[in-house]
Formats: sequence, C-alpha cells, structure tokens
Amino acid sequence: MATRMEEEMGISNLSVMQMATGKLGWLSQRQVVLAGNIANADTPNYLAKDLKALDFAQVLNASSAAGPKMSQTSAQHMTAGGGSAYRIETKTNNELYEVSANGNGVILEEQLMNLSNTNVQYQLTTNIYKKQLGMLRMALASGHG
Repeated sequence: MATRMEEEMGISNLSVMQMATGKLGWLSQRQVVLAGNIANADTPNYLAKDLKALDFAQVLNASSAAGPKMSQTSAQHMTAGGGSAYRIETKTNNELYEVSANGNGVILEEQLMNLSNTNVQYQLTTNIYKKQLGMLRMALASGHG
C-alpha cells in the first residue's frame, strides 16, 4: 500500500527532474538542427542555424496540464508530467565570418564543435537525471524498512 508521501510525490513535481527533462529535450532538438546544418554544408545560400537558449524558469514554471498525460493505472504508481511545455525556437547565425562562394554559411568545424559540446552536455544531464532517480529510489526504499 502506498504511503501518503508516495501518493503526493510525483516525478513531475521534482524541479531537478523537470530541469533535466527540459534540457535533454532541448539538447536532442539541437542535435537535429546541427545535423541539418552539416547536411546542408554545400547548399547554396544556406545559413547555419542553432537553437535559442532554453529558458529554464519557463520549464520549471510550466503547468503539467500543458501536455499529454500518462495514465496512472495503480495508486502505487508515481505520476509523470507529460509534454514539453516550452517552445524550442531556432535562430539563424547572421554574424558570419566565413562564407563560401555559393553563399553557404556553414562552417563544418564549428558545427562539429557544437555537436561535441551538445554530446557532453547530454551526458552530464543524463548523469544528473540518473543520480536524482537513484536518490529518489533510496528515499522511497528507506520508508519501507
């Protein structure tokens, strides 16, 4: 039987989890945008794009009602907030210092560095998420002993 604390505590109510989930979603989208830049490295007049920085206050303050809900089939299940309540916007880099003869503004070295940075941030955020889940499991397990 679930305790009152377990029933009231949903994973979506933990700000660290919300922040990590938001960051992982943003990093995934950024990887898609950067891959598109690399794919268009020879496209005439194509300008490199990137994502606008994620506003974490917006992620933390987002209502859990903003997205689709997961169904809770048992009172012992934790609730999970659904959907991304934040908007991901792209921006075009208009401050180019290197443009090819056909007007293409993609600098492959820069895009590869951005991809590498995105990967490092993804690994760090995933580790934070895993550590938070581990701490949550330990806290819940200690209440049953």
